[in-house]
Amino acid sequence: MHYTSIENIHKVIDPLFLDALRAELNGILELPVPRQRNARLRAFQEKLAAPAFLDPACGSGNFLTETYLSLRRLENEAIAALIGPQSLLDLEGGEIRVKVSIAQFYGIEINDFAVSVARTALWIAESQMLAQTAVLLHRDLDFLPLKSYDNIREGNALRMDWAEGLGSRKCFDYIIGNPPFIGKKEQTREQKNDLLSLFNHAKGIGNVDYVAGWYKKALETMRGTTTQAAFVSTNSITQGEQVPALWKELLKDGIDILFAHRNFRWDSESTEKAHVHCVIIGFAATPTNTPKRLYDGPRVKVVSTINPYLLDGSSVFIDKHDKPISPVPEMMYGSMPIDDGHLILSFEDHAALLAESPANARFARKYVGGIEIINNRPRWCLWLDGISPRDLRQSPLCHGTHPPDQRLPRIQRPSANCEARRHSPPFRGNPPAHNRNACRSESFLRTPPLHSHRFC
Repeated sequence: MHYTSIENIHKVIDPLFLDALRAELNGILELPVPRQRNARLRAFQEKLAAPAFLDPACGSGNFLTETYLSLRRLENEAIAALIGPQSLLDLEGGEIRVKVSIAQFYGIEINDFAVSVARTALWIAESQMLAQTAVLLHRDLDFLPLKSYDNIREGNALRMDWAEGLGSRKCFDYIIGNPPFIGKKEQTREQKNDLLSLFNHAKGIGNVDYVAGWYKKALETMRGTTTQAAFVSTNSITQGEQVPALWKELLKDGIDILFAHRNFRWDSESTEKAHVHCVIIGFAATPTNTPKRLYDGPRVKVVSTINPYLLDGSSVFIDKHDKPISPVPEMMYGSMPIDDGHLILSFEDHAALLAESPANARFARKYVGGIEIINNRPRWCLWLDGISPRDLRQSPLCHGTHPPDQRLPRIQRPSANCEARRHSPPFRGNPPAHNRNACRSESFLRTPPLHSHRFC
């Protein structure tokens, strides 16, 4: 399960709704007339208890739980102000009660265990905040028995009706979350079909990240409502070929970007931390004339329009071209061993291969990517094009007939994403090959990839 830091959750919920609620409460607390202030505080409690929140990729419930806690902290401030010197009673309004409820919070999650964790997390958060309120009121508040709570549903969010289960509510007020980032090369066939089905096989959709599906589904759910949404997303949906493919479709659905955090590093709180570069995009399903906020690190810029590249400006798209616009050599991808590293040799692996026999040099080639170019690091890969099984058997080390503790470590376990998955060592049939072989005999210019976060 993926855990999101509290700091990064607030980058989503603060500009979406929490900043405005905080400002409203501060204004109420400054009112000088007690009767007027108390009436406004009670109305503020009702306002906190009104919205419905959905996280359609809720995982273990971090977004929902922190949003609930944030609303309850505001409510406890309101309750403390209502009590003042009057003990339990607001003489103008009767007994003071908690209004905000976990029943306001909805989620969808594909992992059944995570669904149970999310429900439990909300119950625990409710118990914690009731204990804090009890201290303010100087009396116990009933928490047990636990009330039935079925607002967290299990399933594939891109194949479900998000509004199902709302009951008497007409719509969600806010849709929030951190949907999964899965690039086009890592998507399963089912995930690819999810996107193609949602976008009706629109041109270029096969190249967009899986997170794009949540934007499309959110806009369908928000159509004809005042619902607002904000998602954490991989920055790739605001760069390069994905922008025209995705955003032309979203603009047809009326998307209006309300605020955005430009490129930043997203740090997870899980043990295996995810260090990816992300954006946060808040949006509505209908155009608005309200000022927009564009966050760039510590800087905030108020603008009239935010375009799909997360810049202050109108939506002008840079479409890709397959051919150069001038008479220069075509730029292309290099060889792409999408094999989870199992065809890649470290410096030590390569030395061991040559130590077994100098003739083994034909099994390996230098493997040069952006990191190797920039830092002048040596790295190698198994290059078995044109190598027959008979040739390969001449090297027990490479072929895999050595005892397991003497084999090259990276070819002990063939990757699930590589042709090698059909050839557990010792290899049978033709040796595994790279996913894409772009090797040429003529000279060429190597260009390392550039990451936008280094220049933001």
